[in-house]
Formats: sequence, structure tokens, C-alpha cells
Amino acid sequence: GQGGLGRVMAASVRANTAAAQFCDASSVPAGRSAMFGRWADRLVRWPPPDRIHESIELRVGQSFGTHAVSRCHCNSGDLVLQEDALLRIPDPEEAARTQLERQFGPRAPFLGPALAVDWRGVGAEVREAALGLFWAHPLLEEGRGAALVSESLRACAGLIERHAPLRLWEAPELLRFLHVVDLNIHRDDEVPGHAGLSGLFVLGSKFSHSCAPNCSWSFGASGCLQYHAIRPIAPGDLLTFSYIGNGMNLMVSTVERRRRLSSLWFVCQCSRCAGPDLVRQMRCPSCGAPRCLPDYGGEGGRQAGASGDWAAGRPLHELVPDAASWSCRACGGASPASAMPLGEEEELGELVPRAMQGAAEHAGRDSVILAQLRARAASAFGEGHWTFALATFAWLQKCYLQLRCEPLVAFSEADLRRGCSAVAAWLEACAPENAEQRYSALFVALRLAREVGGGPCSWGYDPADPLGGGLCAAERVRAHGWRLSEQAVEGGETGGAPQRGAGARGGAPCGAPAGPGTGPRPHPGTRRPFRGLWQRR
Repeated sequence: GQGGLGRVMAASVRANTAAAQFCDASSVPAGRSAMFGRWADRLVRWPPPDRIHESIELRVGQSFGTHAVSRCHCNSGDLVLQEDALLRIPDPEEAARTQLERQFGPRAPFLGPALAVDWRGVGAEVREAALGLFWAHPLLEEGRGAALVSESLRACAGLIERHAPLRLWEAPELLRFLHVVDLNIHRDDEVPGHAGLSGLFVLGSKFSHSCAPNCSWSFGASGCLQYHAIRPIAPGDLLTFSYIGNGMNLMVSTVERRRRLSSLWFVCQCSRCAGPDLVRQMRCPSCGAPRCLPDYGGEGGRQAGASGDWAAGRPLHELVPDAASWSCRACGGASPASAMPLGEEEELGELVPRAMQGAAEHAGRDSVILAQLRARAASAFGEGHWTFALATFAWLQKCYLQLRCEPLVAFSEADLRRGCSAVAAWLEACAPENAEQRYSALFVALRLAREVGGGPCSWGYDPADPLGGGLCAAERVRAHGWRLSEQAVEGGETGGAPQRGAGARGGAPCGAPAGPGTGPRPHPGTRRPFRGLWQRR
């Protein structure tokens, strides 16, 4: 009736008005702005749709496509966005997955969403939004003649022919949809109950990638996507998260991070990737100082993967080349890549992460391996290289498990304190804005301090402001039940630390260490310091 029509018209006007406020009129076309407004009105739970413009602005730029920028100041821990999915994309059923693997081999995961969605319940409006409101690489259109694109088009045509529900798609449209899903999906692979929450989120997908992100995402109890600030955000800052998770894997070198991101057809130019690769410092072949850094070249990253390269199936080392020369910050000398121990780096770059992933019951064995690896990294590169820092961090985790479970340990209190202090100093110097990783190191240090004794200062942290930089670490520490003083560390979590979303585009635990030693714990009142024996050395 007239009343229903009036409500629909009022909602449309309200959505268009809201969109006009949170979409930059100079860069977002009016038609897309109206679509963003309509879907924000339906899907966004926080901020209220009529107040999105106070917190978030959507802009379009050559470097970032349609991207979200903060319009307000956010403190660490603030909720930035809460949003329902435009379209849920669960994992395909086992029979469908098996069929895809048999027919299409390694292309099966890319094609899976086509069979996972129940298209009978998806209207044309949702399909239009999925195709029109999410980023797809221009090479998808420009590279039609490339083998990778043409093969995928043929696969899509085959799926449409074999599966009746897909016949509402044309092959190019289905390929674009699958490409959109591949680049924009939010999926949490770490929490089994979250498998059905994966999906496309209209505003959440506009947060850009950074290797030093200011946000982390999770799925809330209601299934909504949530973004929280993990460090201070100023008006005008890009809203960012990490496409490759927020674990310690973000602490690898720039070239390694870029290669991991290459499946998304771009070369990262975030503040960390565009600046000096501080986590990759090595000994200078000339003066011996551990301050030699790779010279990637100002335009090298931008030129990599240009034209049709991404769709042409070129080798990864050609798409994202390593530095050809290195420069020493101590003596100013230059060295060719051939003079650097890159073979040793490659080997340690595989061995350290492998040792980090060992099961808790093998902590004693793995701690010995990691101690050897960190000594090897220090000898080859110095203590400024990421392999040394990650081996030390993982060694500390394994030592913590040993303190909890074993009566005799082969390391000393001084070893543990030196290790915690070294990791804290390295992260502050080389990755000061990587809040999640700094919190992970902090919580490992607090757990060790509680077991062994001593105030936070002896473990590398200021009890009044453990991380500085506006990260609100003292508040986060108190929220987890810790009590810090100059003389002691007490308290701690009563259960598993809260987890935040992870996965292909997701974050990792916020304010809690990842990896071994994060499982359920006894009540703090039952905890006692380590009463075993330190092995004489």
C-alpha cells in the first residue's frame, strides 16, 4: 500500500543521503555511491548508518581502488566497523570439492565458491553488488588472452554447462565473481565454528592491506564482521589490516611478504615495504657491522607485475625480484647480492618457521633446535635479522612450556631475560607499529616472568607503559588480569586468551601470543613459580 511504498522511498532517501556523506563525491561515481548507501543501510551495525560519515570515508584512488579512510581519532581497542555479510560463502561440500579437484586440479579452490553458494536464494541485486562494489584486478579484463585467464574462462563455462543453478551467469561474469571472492573474502580458518561465516562484506572489504596494520578483524558472536583498532588511528589515515594474518609471519623480509601477497596480483607498497627493510639486516662484507640492508629500488616494486605479468604465469622470483645490491648503514659501502649469505638466509627462512610449529609435547626437542638456529642466525647475519628474532621468540615459547611441564631445564633465568629483552628491543626498533607482534612478545615475557620471578624491567618492559607509542598496553595487560610492579609480575589470564579472526585475509589474536602455550590455564591463584632445577652449565 501507500504506507509500504512510503517507507521504501524514505529508506532509499536515507541511504542515498548517508552515502553522499561517507562517499567522497569527487572520486566515487554517483551510481556506486548510491549502491554503497543502500547496502550500508541494510548491513552496517556499527557505526549507525546515518553516522558512518563521522568515522569512515570511502575514496577511489589509482593506488588503492575504492578504499576506506578514517574520519576520526581511534584508540587501540576501539570498534571501528561491525557489518553483516552481503553474501555468505561457505566451503563447498566434500562431494563437490572432490569433483572439482578431479576435473580442475589446482584450480579447484578458486572455483569452489561457485558450487558452495546456494544460488536459488541469491537475488539479482546481490549478484549485481558482488560484481560492482568489490575490487577486481584490471588485468582480468586486459589479460583475456593470457593463458591463466583464458583457462579460467573455459573452466567457468564448463561449470555453467554441468550445474544448472549456475546458468544465471555468463562465463565472464562468473569468472569476475570468483576473482572478487578470491581477493575480497573474509575467512577465518582457525576457528572451526566460523567456517560458515566466510563471506563478502561491502565496507569491510574496503580496508586496505598493510604489513603494519592499524586494525584487526574477527567474527563476532552474531556472525558479523568486526574491525577493531590495534593502535592509534588519526583522521585521514588509511584503515588497514593484514591480508596474510597478524602472526609473526609478518616479521619476515619485504621480498618474502611481497611474494606471499603475489597471489593477489599486487606488490605491496605500504609504509614498511616502501621503507628500509629493517628486519633483514646482515653483516656488511666490508666492515662486518650487522647493518647492511637490501636496496630494492624505489620503482622496482611498482614495476614488478606490470602489464600482463600476473596473468602470464611467470616465475615468482621474476615477478617479485630480490635486491641486486646491499648498502651498509655503518660504513656506507655497497655490496652485490652475490656477496651476501643469501643461501643461508633461504635455509634458515625455512627451518625457523618449521621449528616454531612443533607440537607442545615436543617443546624440549624444539627448544634445542631453536637455540641452535638462533645461534646460527646470529653468526651468519648478526642479531638484527628476522630469523634470529623469530627463532628467539619461538625458543622463549618452548622454554615456557618446559617450565610448566619439566622438572629439569637446560637454560638459565639470565638466558630467558636476555632473550625477552632482545626480542622487545628488536621489535621496537624494526617494527614499532606492528602492535600484534609486540603484544605477542610482551605476553610471552609476562608469562615467563610470572614463572621465574623479577620485575618487568628485567624482562625488557616498562611496567607503567610496556609498549609505549599510544598502544595502551598497560590497559590491555590489566584487562587480561595481569598486575605489574617494579618488583614482580603477577596474575594473568584465567583461560585461553581471546582470539580474533585469522585466515587468508584475516588477523590473529589481539593482545595475546600465538602458537604453543596459549591453551587453557589454571586459575591464577593456583599458579606457583618454577620449582624445578636449572641445569648447571
